[in-house]
Amino acid sequence: MMDFFDIRKMPVSLWRNGAGETREICCFPPATRDFDWRVSIATLASSGEFTSFPGVERVITLIEGGEVVLDGGEAFCHTLRHLQPFRFPGEQPVKAGLRSGKMSMNFNVMTRSDRCRAAVRVADRTFTTPGARGGVVFVLSGAWQLGETLLSADQGAWWQEGRNTLRLLQAEGQLLFSEISWLPGY
Repeated sequence: MMDFFDIRKMPVSLWRNGAGETREICCFPPATRDFDWRVSIATLASSGEFTSFPGVERVITLIEGGEVVLDGGEAFCHTLRHLQPFRFPGEQPVKAGLRSGKMSMNFNVMTRSDRCRAAVRVADRTFTTPGARGGVVFVLSGAWQLGETLLSADQGAWWQEGRNTLRLLQAEGQLLFSEISWLPGY
């Protein structure tokens, strides 16, 4: 099963702390807080604290806007830079600070730590996804073909299992690809 999306047409959920908003791309299983994996695009409009997700691993990638400093106390202090995924435990208290006061847009993948794991990378040429049990692609630039569907910036697709070939139809283009791998026993 393949689902396609365009973030410009997706519903927006405002954060309780007023520091940003989220567009949920997918959640597996659907419509549950006890998800195995979840992917979203979050816009950070001002500095603030991240919501705690005990037992969840997070991978966050800055896709647009200014750099963000993630302050995890004694555990880490990390600056998110454009298209460089960063992994951290969801239960870790984290304060996000906008560097230079510019809004940022981030690609977020969350996986239940005891069930599965996400790998996020940037692709800039035609590739075939491995036969993982889940995946998400989000086009940053260029024109890409996935099956019979043409994808351009701010569009993407997600699936629960299978191999897929993404063809770059121009000289240049980039997309984010997240592969979801299940831990033994799941």
